[in-house]
Amino acid sequence: MKPYCFLNGAFVPLSEAAISVYDIGILRGYGIYEAFCTYGGKPFMLNDHLARFRRSAEGLSLNIPIGDNEIEDAVLELIRRNGYQEAILRFILTGGQALGGIEYDETKPTFYMLAEEFVHLPESVFTNGGSLITAEHQRQLPQWKTIDYIEAVKLQKKRKEAGAIEILYHAGGKVLEGATSNVFIVKDGVLITPSNNVLHGITRNATIISAAPHFKTEERDITLSELLAADEVFITSSFKEVVPIVKVDEKPIGSGAVGPVAKEVLRLFREFAYTHGAQRSDIVVPTPAHQ
Repeated sequence: MKPYCFLNGAFVPLSEAAISVYDIGILRGYGIYEAFCTYGGKPFMLNDHLARFRRSAEGLSLNIPIGDNEIEDAVLELIRRNGYQEAILRFILTGGQALGGIEYDETKPTFYMLAEEFVHLPESVFTNGGSLITAEHQRQLPQWKTIDYIEAVKLQKKRKEAGAIEILYHAGGKVLEGATSNVFIVKDGVLITPSNNVLHGITRNATIISAAPHFKTEERDITLSELLAADEVFITSSFKEVVPIVKVDEKPIGSGAVGPVAKEVLRLFREFAYTHGAQRSDIVVPTPAHQ
């Protein structure tokens, strides 16, 4: 089956899709990004992703050219055309053709969607746990999901050499977020996750919602030393779900094995995703005042 993308209002074979070399997203890296997956063939927390996409667009003064209902219809049609049972969807929005090399016309954006088959991580990752490497870095405009992944891309070789599943950013002694994920620590049965200077992930929010009846959650600053002394650590991500972390920079976390809280949080998240999540896309965790 020939793969398709959705580009500026039309479904186009992927091999024929093209944007201008003068697109300001290419020329100046000016654009936003959103990504999510399906569970049971239905987009997971789509309204939440669209709300965040619109917040990011507003933050960069970008115009999303179609409404949410049209986007949802296009998402479902793109999945159908590509023949995926479970899919990853990626949205890219830029200012369109650059004007004078540094400006753009807000009425003529570039907007496209990509679809890929969603292949889950091996179950051994969840039973054995993964590891992180750390890097001192804070993303520019962390409250919005932009196309600036320079540091993340640059560090992939180092991550692979270390056998790590993710890169954990920290700055000023404070833990922030993963390159493509959010981080939680567990201390005395309490889930703790950073709230300032991070992107509030949709899987992060779904994890908090699904765990709320069973665990207390705190959203606050975490120091790097506090993370290393935690009972357990796990990360959350649209394409990784809830991954227990047993080692950070070669230092074991807790007992060095997957802990009971991470196992239960993963179970609760999956239960939510498969039985409620696709129908609960109306749940939007409010954006904190600092953002």
